[in-house]
Amino acid sequence: MDRLLARLRAAFDAVVSAVRARLGGGAARPSPVRRARGRVWTTNASRAGFFGWLVRYVLFAVLILPLVVGVLGVMIYRHFAAEVPDLQQIERYESLAPGVTRIYAADGAMLAELAREHRAYARYDQIPKDLEHAFLAAEDRRFYTHGGLDYRGLVRALVANLRSGTIAQGGSTITQQVAKGFLSSEQTIARKAREAILSVRMESRLSKEQILEIYMNKIFLGHNAYGVATAASRYFGKPLEDLTLAESAMIAGLARAPSRYSPMANLDRAKKRRAVVLQDMVEAGYIDEAQRDAANEEPIALFSDERDVFRERAPYYAEHARQFVADTLGEDALLTDGLTIETPVELQVQAQAAASVDKALRKIDRRQGYRGPVSHLSSETGLAELDRRLTERYGKDAFSDHERWHLAVVTEVGKWVVRVDAGAINAILPLRHMQWASRYSRNTGVNDVKINDARDALEPGDVVWVRWTEPREGKPADPEQPDAIEVELGQTPRVEAALYLADHQTGYVEAMQGGHDYDRSQFNRPTQACRQPGSVFKAIYYARALDTGRWAMDTVLEDHAYEPEPGEEWNPQNIHGTLSGQVLLRSAFIHSLNLPSIRLFMRLGADDVVEWARRLGFTTELIADKALSLGASCVRMDELSRAFGTFVREGRSWDPVYVRRVTDKRGVVRIDARHPWDEAMDLAGRLDAIGSLLTDEAPNQTIDRRTAFLGTRLMRDVVTHGIGRRAQKIGVPAGGKSGTASKKANTTDTWFVGFTSRYVTAAWMGDDNYERSLGDEDASYTTATPMWADFMMKVVDGVPHGKTTPNRPSGIRSRSVAFETGAGERSAVMYFAD
Repeated sequence: MDRLLARLRAAFDAVVSAVRARLGGGAARPSPVRRARGRVWTTNASRAGFFGWLVRYVLFAVLILPLVVGVLGVMIYRHFAAEVPDLQQIERYESLAPGVTRIYAADGAMLAELAREHRAYARYDQIPKDLEHAFLAAEDRRFYTHGGLDYRGLVRALVANLRSGTIAQGGSTITQQVAKGFLSSEQTIARKAREAILSVRMESRLSKEQILEIYMNKIFLGHNAYGVATAASRYFGKPLEDLTLAESAMIAGLARAPSRYSPMANLDRAKKRRAVVLQDMVEAGYIDEAQRDAANEEPIALFSDERDVFRERAPYYAEHARQFVADTLGEDALLTDGLTIETPVELQVQAQAAASVDKALRKIDRRQGYRGPVSHLSSETGLAELDRRLTERYGKDAFSDHERWHLAVVTEVGKWVVRVDAGAINAILPLRHMQWASRYSRNTGVNDVKINDARDALEPGDVVWVRWTEPREGKPADPEQPDAIEVELGQTPRVEAALYLADHQTGYVEAMQGGHDYDRSQFNRPTQACRQPGSVFKAIYYARALDTGRWAMDTVLEDHAYEPEPGEEWNPQNIHGTLSGQVLLRSAFIHSLNLPSIRLFMRLGADDVVEWARRLGFTTELIADKALSLGASCVRMDELSRAFGTFVREGRSWDPVYVRRVTDKRGVVRIDARHPWDEAMDLAGRLDAIGSLLTDEAPNQTIDRRTAFLGTRLMRDVVTHGIGRRAQKIGVPAGGKSGTASKKANTTDTWFVGFTSRYVTAAWMGDDNYERSLGDEDASYTTATPMWADFMMKVVDGVPHGKTTPNRPSGIRSRSVAFETGAGERSAVMYFAD
């Protein structure tokens, strides 16, 4: 400002000097001379009277003031105009406006919406005339006649505000409101000056239709809705073209104060505001009184959709895809670029994974005992309030969905029968459907304790979870009420589980159930949890042994008691404590014998095994000691799946694909990881993908094809003749490896990682907090393996599958080997590398 005043002062001095020069007439003129009686009198022509000087100053002011004002005005204009946004930003608003990012499943179903501003862009020709007229009538009736600044409107607003004593009307035009949206939100004279400058510039460069289009797409209309298209969807659940006159007036009424006039906040206030807008439309000549009256009579029917597709469909997967895109493209791109994120998740398969996890967890949870009711109510007031809420929540449809769990209050308890009230519906809980409800104890690993009296677990006033169950035919729980609804007792599982499934040929991860309930825990166990794999890790170093050529399937390993070193407390044993003295390498692997495996591991060397595991894609810390032979170092599910998939892929590495493709709102492809076999890919895209595979480096041959074949055959034998026999129930050829990990005496983690000719699938069950053993008599074959089989049986149903090792590489021969074993086998076909 000091520099500005100095420049004005210099300009003023220059003007004064110039005027003085003009008034002074330049060079001095000779003074007139008068002779009289010998005296000479000289008269000073520059002297004038008072009025002469007054006239001179007035003329000076008239001449200098416009010049000073003009110079000052130009300088002020340049000062404020320097910080006005470039008009190109406004002209390109459609492409620059923040967009809504959406994540989609393989079938096109939406998984999630992400945005800082929820916005759907509508072009001018897509905006209904009633909606346009409603905004013009309410916000700027002279929009099509003013040049950006409406001086008449400003005066009218000023008078109205003075009369009311409040801000009854605004003086800003629609053009000014658009300009305001591209400037800072500060309420200063400087910002208002920039707003006026930008408004005039916009009017000189953009058409009225362009300005109105930007306005109706940029305006905030409450409830995180930006633009009229989003408001139509958010408030009425319909596209713009389906809006009625009344709905258009209500949306236009939100512009003045979205929170105050929102129908979701105050319906009566919203109706009054709608009436004001309709009257404005009458006064502006857009509608007649009959149309106004009809619109005023129309009830406000708000759109109500309580479904949350994010939590309903695949929350663990959607969140992982969101994080992947944020890490790859940046958080700003994710929230503003209007991305379309295509994932390979198959929702039907994902739903099956969730169901299998729930089924397996509820089974093990019941076996551990009952942790008590959700709550207990003893007062009549509390019971009456709960009954009211249950009736309101469930109504008379309680138990109509046979898979859904309901809250209910216990009203009567006998030895054999419990009566419960789920609001409007009463039900019977027989003892046989709650016999598992012995008292839970964290200090024991004993499972499957039963009760013989329902009164040992429940009492009147207990609030419990129950679910409809099939009554026993011919034997109703209560003979006096043979048609009564029967329910079973349940509780929220304490133990956790996860499933992870990928197509190892395309890399597409088709299902990822990260836990039992996303609302209770957002921790995604397949990609975030690091847990001890137990004997699953044997598949890694047994393959290394075969790769060295020093061991083969028929190599004899020692199977005798472990001899601890002096002071060593570690004393591993075989499962069930068996000892065979000597055992073939194949038998030791498929029956998961610990003692011969430890000796094999120690001969290989821990450092060599860790290096081999790194080749197979493990990134977690692996502690190179002999405890690693039993999987004592933690790994992730996705790492194990990747390693097992490498075996099935004949030793070629692969990367799991969670995001197939990402495009932005302009249609630009930002990420493209689609495989040429992608069913949704068009011909041109398929040819491009095939060309990319041909020109890029071939997939890395991580391990020798023969080693991969031998490792896959060993894991196939685990399912056909070994500890993983329960996996055979899926009905197609499969292979895999189970594992059980413990902390001291507690079984804490159980696994089964398996594969078919198409899929690699990892199943895990464990105790997040290591609170209690899964069970003294429980291991992978009673927990994780049955869950894996239950899931995969649904996945492979109707999907063609071939052999797990369809191509025998050159240098592999086979022969039948006879041997002695306690497992009932006497001979087996084994494979050997030349």
